Amino acid sequence: MANDFNYGPEGSFGSFGSFGSFGSFGSFGSFGSFGSFGSFGSFGGPANPPMVSGALITNHDGIAGNWQAIPGNAVPAASEETTAYLDRLSPSVRGSIFALELGSRIGFSHTPATATEDGWANIFHLEIGDAATPGTKYQPLIKMRRPTQAIFAAQLTVVANYADLRQDRISEILAQLAAPTEFLRAIAFIEPARTPYTMELLAAAHWLANYVEMRIKYALDCKRPMEYSPQIQPMIWTPTHGALPSGHATEAFTLARVLWRLLRDVDTGPAVPYSDGTWGEMMMRQAARIAINRTVAGVHFPVDSAAGAVLGLTLGRYFADRCTGQEPARSWTFDGSVYGNEDGASNPALDFDWRRYYAPNDPAGGTAPVQSAPGDWVADTAITGHLPNQVHSDPLDWLWKKAAAEWAGF
Repeated sequence: MANDFNYGPEGSFGSFGSFGSFGSFGSFGSFGSFGSFGSFGSFGGPANPPMVSGALITNHDGIAGNWQAIPGNAVPAASEETTAYLDRLSPSVRGSIFALELGSRIGFSHTPATATEDGWANIFHLEIGDAATPGTKYQPLIKMRRPTQAIFAAQLTVVANYADLRQDRISEILAQLAAPTEFLRAIAFIEPARTPYTMELLAAAHWLANYVEMRIKYALDCKRPMEYSPQIQPMIWTPTHGALPSGHATEAFTLARVLWRLLRDVDTGPAVPYSDGTWGEMMMRQAARIAINRTVAGVHFPVDSAAGAVLGLTLGRYFADRCTGQEPARSWTFDGSVYGNEDGASNPALDFDWRRYYAPNDPAGGTAPVQSAPGDWVADTAITGHLPNQVHSDPLDWLWKKAAAEWAGF
């Protein structure tokens, strides 16, 4: 996401951290104010109180008695690789399992630059066949190329003009240093005690977005606005990682699309009223607001948000496909070198407009959501030649169904 040092509540996205405590969703990007969910009231938190530990030592000495050996068949072995076991694990442990299920199927390569054009960052999905059809195959998922320096220079004026909104949006910008879930919670009724598995699902999707975006940022190495002009003077600390794609845009659009898909994918039928198109519209507006606020703050160009939206929407669909056992159907390309080229005209200072990239539509009215290619800088291609009889993720399927069940009957 953003600040990767000790300046704010971001960073330490780490290893799902102490995700189990649910108190701050651990070091999970400061998933912050999930409150005292970690303590689970009187059930105690993850720490071992010294007084209780000391008391258990003397208690053991007082009641355990002489050691009695047990035969090897006294305790039946648990079943291997079964999702039934997931119910008994803490959220932090499950988070690590979900992370491996997602990350182990992601591939990356960088196509080097040539004398005439910059290189490409390429993200792939790894298909794995079952025992009857062994083998692996990397399928393209998304590729990105950075804008030219001329495009960034044209965008800088847009960034400078956005500074007029800083005073009005300061509270939003600071609050949005943490995860976008907090703002999506104000749209759909997400709450730790009410929808814990939905929160776990969004946390896993958040992890995937950060995992992919950071590798692309490193590969493309796009400079931040303040590196072009001292007059930008961002109102928050500028992160050390590259500008494009915007991490906030990527994560916000990933989570918005995952949540919008979840609310339409409940086993008992779409959750009412959440399946109405108004809810998807609001989620996308919220994702866009978070993205644009990073330009207002002075740390991102509009083109960063455009790249993040394309990446986030792609990863949101990909994540839902992984959870529901579907093969990804389309790959997407973001070519920043031709950003703003549309219908034969060139507008390198083009501002970010989320509606160019996605239409949530109204599924309840029979219109399916659709991801769009607005100009020369975005294109999509059908993914073909899937491996037959692929192995799908049982843990991710389990998580999706648990989250969907929380919305059944609405």
